[in-house]
Amino acid sequence: MSVRLILGRAGSGKTQYCLQAMAEALHQAPAGDPLLLIVPEQMTFNAERALLAAVPGGVMVRAQVYSFRRLAHRVLQEKGGSARLPIGELGKRMILRHLLDSKKEELCLFDRSAERIGFTDALSTMLTELKAYRIDQPVLENCMDQLAHVPGTGLLRDKLHDLAVMAAAMQEALAGRYTDPDDYLDLLAERLQEWSVGQVWIDGFTRFMPQERRVIAALLRKGWDVHITLTMDGGKLQAAAADPFHGAVETYHRLLQIAVETGAQVLPPVILDKRDGAPRFAGAPELQHLERTYFAPSLTPWPSAAPAVAVAIAANRRAEVEGAAREIVRLCREEGYRWQEMAILTRDLAPYLDLLLTVFDDLQIPFFLDHQRSVIHHPLVELLRSACEIIESDWADEPIFRYLKTDLIPVTRDAADQLENYVLAHGLRGFRWRDSHDWGYRRRFTVDETAELGARELRDLAAVNTTRDQVRAPLLRFEQAIKGARDARTFSAALYQLLLDLDVPGQLALWSEQAEASGQVERARAYRQIWTAALDVLDQLVEALGDQPVDLAMYRTVLDAGLETLRLRLIPPELNQVLIGTLDRSRNPQAKVVFVLGVTEGGLPARLREDGVFDDRERELISQAAQIEMAPGHRRRLFDEQTHVYMALTRASARLILSYPMADEEGRAMAPSFVIHRVRQVVPALTSLDWPLSPPVGDEAAGRAFLCPPPKVIDYLIGQLREGRNGHDIAPYWWQVYSWLVVHPQWRPRLATMLPGLWHRNREHPLPGERTRHLIGSRLQASISRIESYLACPFRHFAAYGLRLRERSQYRLQAPEVGQFHHAALKRFGDQLQADQLDWGRLSREEQVRRVEQVMAHLAPQLQNEILLSSARYRYLQGRLRKTLLRVVQVLSEHGRSGRFQPIGLEIPFGLGDAWPPVLVPLSQGRQMELVGRIDRLDAFRAPLSAASLPLDTPPAPGELATWLRIIDYKSSKTAFDLGGVYHGLQLQLLTYLDVALQNMARAVQGTVLPAGMLYFGLKQPIVTADGPLPLSEVQQRQMKSMRMEGMVLHDLTIAGWMDEGLQPGNSSLLVPLGVKKDGDFTAASRKALLTLEQFAQLRNHSYRIFTEAGEAIFAGHIDISPYRRQQHVACTFCPYQPVCQFDPTLPDNDYRLLIDPPPDQIWQCLKDLKR
Repeated sequence: MSVRLILGRAGSGKTQYCLQAMAEALHQAPAGDPLLLIVPEQMTFNAERALLAAVPGGVMVRAQVYSFRRLAHRVLQEKGGSARLPIGELGKRMILRHLLDSKKEELCLFDRSAERIGFTDALSTMLTELKAYRIDQPVLENCMDQLAHVPGTGLLRDKLHDLAVMAAAMQEALAGRYTDPDDYLDLLAERLQEWSVGQVWIDGFTRFMPQERRVIAALLRKGWDVHITLTMDGGKLQAAAADPFHGAVETYHRLLQIAVETGAQVLPPVILDKRDGAPRFAGAPELQHLERTYFAPSLTPWPSAAPAVAVAIAANRRAEVEGAAREIVRLCREEGYRWQEMAILTRDLAPYLDLLLTVFDDLQIPFFLDHQRSVIHHPLVELLRSACEIIESDWADEPIFRYLKTDLIPVTRDAADQLENYVLAHGLRGFRWRDSHDWGYRRRFTVDETAELGARELRDLAAVNTTRDQVRAPLLRFEQAIKGARDARTFSAALYQLLLDLDVPGQLALWSEQAEASGQVERARAYRQIWTAALDVLDQLVEALGDQPVDLAMYRTVLDAGLETLRLRLIPPELNQVLIGTLDRSRNPQAKVVFVLGVTEGGLPARLREDGVFDDRERELISQAAQIEMAPGHRRRLFDEQTHVYMALTRASARLILSYPMADEEGRAMAPSFVIHRVRQVVPALTSLDWPLSPPVGDEAAGRAFLCPPPKVIDYLIGQLREGRNGHDIAPYWWQVYSWLVVHPQWRPRLATMLPGLWHRNREHPLPGERTRHLIGSRLQASISRIESYLACPFRHFAAYGLRLRERSQYRLQAPEVGQFHHAALKRFGDQLQADQLDWGRLSREEQVRRVEQVMAHLAPQLQNEILLSSARYRYLQGRLRKTLLRVVQVLSEHGRSGRFQPIGLEIPFGLGDAWPPVLVPLSQGRQMELVGRIDRLDAFRAPLSAASLPLDTPPAPGELATWLRIIDYKSSKTAFDLGGVYHGLQLQLLTYLDVALQNMARAVQGTVLPAGMLYFGLKQPIVTADGPLPLSEVQQRQMKSMRMEGMVLHDLTIAGWMDEGLQPGNSSLLVPLGVKKDGDFTAASRKALLTLEQFAQLRNHSYRIFTEAGEAIFAGHIDISPYRRQQHVACTFCPYQPVCQFDPTLPDNDYRLLIDPPPDQIWQCLKDLKR
């Protein structure tokens, strides 16, 4: 037995030395003792290929390639030790998740972290580490005892306690039934004594775990000749902590210690470093210089040009990935490289993964992704998770929607979307899904809506019920199958039957065939593998939990833990592929050209987080207290980042391209790593590359790099044609690309789809007259808010009323529904008062409360299918609505007591077939617009016309009576009258309601009808703020003031007194926005709320003119994307149609329509000059 260490820096030929030694041994004795090559797990495939290539004729009967764990499987199969059921990592983590719940009462810390995503993985990793370093429950408990008197270690002792509990529980759960995968190497070390003797070469490791070191020791004790390679400078057997060879040097000394302990002969090391350079870099001496000099204490720059080293700069990660992909295509096309001779490496693949997959597919670059991909978002995994969650949550809508969107349910996406919209609109869950009767729920847009369903709604409802039956039938069978289930076997069997009922294997097979037909071989294999992997999870779950009693909640928790851990492991489907991988895992001995992406500050070397169960200080305390070895901590891993830097710089044999982005996806600046700076120092004349996102204008040579396969080249072509349209010259080869695409049927449709975008301007031309007539007819019926919407933005009006686009209805109470409820409640309250011949001002507090309760009891069940009764949250909201309604009633009652105006109409509709006719606005060409709406409240007071001091054209006759009208419009929030808004047509509602009331009341009553005011009333619960305690009377006064009506009142002290008889000289009203000075005149603050009769008339004339202009524009088909900007307000705020119009003020075609408010005196002068 002997041990020989093979030492050499990167590229010195250590792997090749091992392969040649094995080949020579095979040549000398083809049927002799075993010859083993042990490499890391991810290297086994390439190692087997390399060994086959090294052996003449490819015959190697006694030579085998293993990882440590695969060797354990082989030996245990041959020599025993695997009689117990093997349980994989998935099964182990599912057991661990179950134990976390069952041991909650015994845990000090971990019980609070058990539900956190990733905690089970972290705990499993920690337990694996403890087992690897032979730290079991007694060791942990001893460590706790040793730390008992060390100050500040309470948290650490709690961690050790919980780890001891979980380690013991896991050992007990596996004992006698399963073989723990973490025990394989210990079992291997035991069984090697019964195995044959031979030679073993161990290659590709920097450090060995204690279990692996025990296997090496067992091999030596058995009599094996062991050859081990280490990447280090053979002439330097000491290394500082930050040295890239520190790990290898440390391992070198550990191996010598093992040799001494086992009595093995230590043969002279083989040192492969040569003065004339490493074989890997024979064709690129600047790479050899970089390897030798980068970490050297003294800097010796490379004296000449260095075409083999390049640094590329990109605007962002997408530009970086696309630039690397284009360079790979160019190297293949122009310099004769093969795909398999190139590799893409990065320290962290996560931010690049999706980009690499997309770009490489677009450029048709074959690649192998050396990455174990999580499948947590795969449709099959989501189906398993959501099916269990549906039943556990009593058919909650969120898991049902996830279930529908897996595309593994036999319903179309459109049908699934229609069903989702219906369920969201009506809040359906639980028993409503189980109900055998068809759904017939409908969403009422007003509290008192009673209209029947139309033919289209009935068709949609029938389609919803059909889809619902298709969705729920398999789930109902699944729910029945697990009803009363208490073991994992029953749950898993029911889940498996659900998959068969849905024909999931058939659908996955179909997807696999489609992927294979489109050339996506790896995706096709992934579809086939996911079915097997999912069934393996179910099998291991049954094995893990056995006959232990579990309910659905526990089963789902453990299932989720297994599915979160599930990874797909794919071997390369073909040999000629670009390798995509990470610096800490991937190896490609054939790589001639290596691209290292993401060489940024914090990217390489990586800025590691101190995660895991223990921090560095805790690891040191444990090691010192128990005199045990632990895995390297955060500080050591930071030093080890220098090894990854070394690996990045030494993987290529012909060309190394380091790249970095200048900004991330959100535009935040990213700085290049110090590695870039150091490489530029070592190789000053390196090649500098710039990877733009699009072909540079006017640079034909640089533009050629963008000539790549379709479909990506179509994107570049469109960009060039756009530059040509802007007056720039286009390189001739782009016209050749265009001609090639046009004559190829496969790509012509895509090109034809994208070309119109060159002339696209985000503007909307007027609709043709025929289309406008189809949408409107010759008579336009519109509400005031509709015209206000048009004047805010014509396109928003078109989207809402022409295209009839709507936001998705959801079963929740939003501001519009709350407003409708308040309107209906106040109308019902007022109608009941009128029916009982009572007025507002004579209601006692008790009567107010009683009547509010009656109104709430009547209306609450009618609002959105009893939404106010559907949950504790909405029942609380119902209480708030009750309080607000009561407060509003109290304030309106105060108006009744303090003023003479009384309501004569509530929710008065005007329009065709209503109590009052619509407002007719004649338009050109014989067309007309009918304005319709509903007046919230109309108050009136009848008094002698002479009672008011008004400037009238003719003096009133003795005893002539006048009817004074006041409009009140309910608002959900405090709203003020805005003269500028009226001027621009953005606030016409209140004014129009007053005009409608004046016209119709003039026909209904005798005498003169005049405006007294138009006011907004905020329906809200007042909040009083104060620096300290206030008397109750002060609180009540402030509450009343905060609910004071806002708007405009006729400029007359007598009429103001009719609205609030408490308005006396020297005070302000708490009911209307007026105040009177001691001299009997209105205060200055009140004047902005006062209008003369002439001003009322001017505003009415102005609104009529605006309606006429808006009606003409609507009939003319104007649908411009032209939102207004007025001071700090823009029409786009809260607009739901922005994804449709795509208005962008940074584009040259998109500008806000600027509305400027003239001073009030100019507005009045302008209005005075207008005639109706």
